Parts: sequence; structure tokens; C-alpha cells
Amino acid sequence: MPRPLRVALLQLEARDLADHDRAWGELLRAIDEAAEQEPELIVLPEASYPAYFLQSREAYEGASVHPSEQVLSTLAERARRHGVHLAAGLVLEGANGLENVCVLFDPDGREVGRYTKSFLWHFDRRWFQPGQRYPVFELTFPRAGVTTAGVLICSDSRLEEIPRAYAVEGARLIVDPTAWVSAGRDPQQLSNPQIEFLMPARAIENGCWIVCADKTGLEGHSVVYAGQSGVIAPDGEWVVRAPSSGAGIVVHEIDLDAATGPPIARRPELYGDLGMSADQSAAARLAREALIAEDAAARVGAAAIDASPSAVDLVEGARQLVRAATTQDAALIVLPDLAGADMRAVTERETLPLLEGLARERSAMIAVALAERDGSATFKTQYLIDPSGVLASHRQTHLSERERQAGFSPGNESPPVVDTIVGQVGLLAGVEGLVPELAQSLKLRGSELIAWSAGDVGTPLRTFARARALEHHCYVLAAGDTSEDGGAYVVAPAGAVLTETLPGETMVMTADMNRLLARWNDMAPGTNPIHDRAALHAGTVQRATGGSPTPR
Repeated sequence: MPRPLRVALLQLEARDLADHDRAWGELLRAIDEAAEQEPELIVLPEASYPAYFLQSREAYEGASVHPSEQVLSTLAERARRHGVHLAAGLVLEGANGLENVCVLFDPDGREVGRYTKSFLWHFDRRWFQPGQRYPVFELTFPRAGVTTAGVLICSDSRLEEIPRAYAVEGARLIVDPTAWVSAGRDPQQLSNPQIEFLMPARAIENGCWIVCADKTGLEGHSVVYAGQSGVIAPDGEWVVRAPSSGAGIVVHEIDLDAATGPPIARRPELYGDLGMSADQSAAARLAREALIAEDAAARVGAAAIDASPSAVDLVEGARQLVRAATTQDAALIVLPDLAGADMRAVTERETLPLLEGLARERSAMIAVALAERDGSATFKTQYLIDPSGVLASHRQTHLSERERQAGFSPGNESPPVVDTIVGQVGLLAGVEGLVPELAQSLKLRGSELIAWSAGDVGTPLRTFARARALEHHCYVLAAGDTSEDGGAYVVAPAGAVLTETLPGETMVMTADMNRLLARWNDMAPGTNPIHDRAALHAGTVQRATGGSPTPR
């Protein structure tokens, strides 16, 4: 049976700190207005009161904001008056200074708990103290019953292990009070990487609903908000979304039973690298090493091809694409998973020698995934080939349900990072790219480029290629089939698509990369996902309703 939950997301007009009284009045009126549509959960944006861009602690102290106790008691009364759960993004005094928090109230006005933003973004770390607890909350809704939920605040979503930790604890609903910043000449066309691809990737990889409430307008003469408050389904689709400009209320009913958790079964025994000291990681070491810009440049390519039972057809198609790419000076070409989900697919025995010959002929590297038969087992194996032969091979460790049903066996070794002429290349095959732990491990071990022989992964490949590139500040070469959700992409460390193929076409595209950019890990000044992960892994995940905390 469906488990319906009606949510209301308040998109509030940004107000300067000095205008906090006006912001407070608008916030309360918006709650009352939203309550008329009988939601069971109301979500406010990040730092709805008093403001997000505080400019300094001194400015906050001089603004005569309402005391935290008064703010909390008033919001508790509103939750009780309207009989709703209320998730409020607020600035509150904490034990060691100001904190950027989300406070959850139940329909009786009781505080269920709170979450403090941990991955602070750029300037906000000048006045906010980061949190180190990652609670999941047991919320009871009238129709949906008991639901496990987690909370993100804005840039927290850029560290994929935070929502992942919630999903592992059973959260199928993630609440995101946010302040997505943007830029542009047209207020009606503002956006943000989190809107475009990061949040959809988070929903898909964790199999959960995500509800986001953002601000709109200008704050502090400098910060522009992207709006677009809305709801993302577990398949990554925005089912409802506000415009980028203008205050308003988004109301939508979701079915919590549609959230079934991570679509690819996890294998924690392969994620041991995630426990390494971030400061001692290869990624941190490479960031400190000198590198000549001219020596760091290379041209690379990714190809879109459909799997076929004919080795002759596949190799001939690959030959045409590799020749085209190397004519454009590509040093590495990534081909898809050519085995598909067919146990009778072409294997490495018949195909690999031909591809090795092609690499020698074109003096290039080729990454490709093929079926590998070893005794009674058949693996999906990715090969990295150069003119001398196979540099590295990797048996795909995580399989889709379709691949398992077809009879493929999983590999048991973590994807490797290989030292090559274009830099440190990490390998991913098939649905491994949908497993956030694996890409994170590759980055920590020094990957500057991820060669992803994806094939048909059953979800938009472009979304995940961009997400993995941005969150790990590395290049991603993703090669899929020719379908609308497939394609091939070369993506830069900031998530920008440098080149991509046309739907329905067997083709290859090439672009320039410079691995200097993949060694520079700052997302913004003072915001570094490598160094900041140390604080994250020192924190705890626990249920707000009790139980022992789980070390990260």
C-alpha cells in the first residue's frame, strides 16, 4: 500500500541581516499560509532567520536579533497550532559559537532534534561552527506512519558520504533546508550544480526522496539565490519545482514506499580506503607536489557504442572510433562496457587481442569492459590497454540486478589507480560509478581522471559523470551506450561537460584536460573536500530517538 506524505516547501525572499524583523514576519506568515493546504511536513530554507550572509560575528551581535529561545518557542507554537512537522533552517547560538542548524518540531510542538551543518561553504565558516553529528530521525506521520529521515543543509550534499550515511541507517526521506547560491543576468534562469545534477544523483544512489526549500532574491548586496525549491524522486526526477525567482509555496504529495534504498547493494569490505587520514592521502600529497602546466596537458576521448553479440562488429566499430579520436591526438579513449547483460557476450579471449593490436597501431591507450570467463565464473572485467599491452585489469565489483540474474560474478578487489602518461587513472566499470564509495576511494588514492566504462547503467549517465567529477575534483571520462540516458562524456573537475555525444549515434568526442586542475581540491576558498572529510569521519551517525552512536 502507498505511504503518502504531503509536504510544503517554503521559498522565502532573501532579506539582509538588518532586515531580520521583516524576514521573521514573512516566515511566520508563510507557515500559516502553507498550513491552509494541510501538509504534514513544512520545510523552511537554510538560515531562514535571521539571515545567511551575516558578514561577520560582530554584525550579527549588533543586529539585535530575536533571542534563540524566543525563535524556537514561537516555531514550536506554530507547529502545535497547525498540527504539522516543521523543519526550520535557523542561525542559533551553540556551545562554541553560532551554528547553522535545522530544528525539527513534531505536531505537538516538541523538538524532535536538530542537525548542525557540517560542510561549511567558503565565507560562512567565518561565523558558523561546523557540526559533527549526523542524526537520523524517526518521524511519525498520520498516513505514512513511522519514517526514518535525515537532514542536509545546502553544501552538505557535496560530500556524498553524509546522505549515504543516512541511507545506510534506513533514511528514505532527506530534508534539505538550503541556500543555493547562483549568478546570472536573468533572475528567471538562475541555477546551481546541486539543482542540475548533484541532488538528483544523491536521490538515485541512495534510493530516497529529497525535499528542498531554498531562498530567492538577493542578500547582502552580493549573494544571489537560485530558488527552485522542490521535490526529487528516488529516480532522480524533479517531480515539482518552483521558479528561480519569486517567493512562494510548493506543495506536493509523495509516496514513501517508492523509496527503496540504494539500488546497488553495498560491499563495505571494499571501502577500507575511506578510513585513511585525508591529509595523508595520495590526493593531499599530489596537491602539494610541483607540476609543470605544459607537462600536465593531454587530449582524451570517450565513445558511445551499443553492446553487440558480434565481436567482429564491435571491434570494427571500436577501430573506427579510436582512429577518429587518435587523429585528433587523443592519448586515451574510453570505450563502454561491451558485454552488456549477456553471458554469451563477446569475451576478452576473442576481443582483447584485437584491441591490443589497435592500441599498438594507434599508439594510444584504450579503456574497455569485456566479459571474462574464468573456469565456471564469468566476470565483467575492465582493461586499460596501451601499446605495450594490458596495463591493468579490474573485475567489476558491484553488479546490477540484471547482471546478477544474467549470471555474472562480482570481482573482489577494489578498482585500481594506474600511473599513465596522462596522469593517475582510476578505473570504474558498469554500475560501479553509481556507488559513491568507490569514486571517493579512487580520489583518496590519487586519481586525477576516472575512466568509466559504463555501458547501460539504467540511469542518466550524464548526471553521474558530472556529480563524480565535481565532488572529487577530477576529470571523468564516461562511456555509455547510444540511448537517451547513455552517451559519452568528458567532464572537467568542476562538473562542466567539456564534450558529449549525440543521442542515438555511435561516435567519439575528444577534449583537452590539464591534470593541474584535478590536483586543486578547493571547491571554494577554505572549502576543501579532502581536508574537511577528516572532521566528517570524526563525527557520529546516530538515531535521534536513542541508541548508540556509530563511528564514521
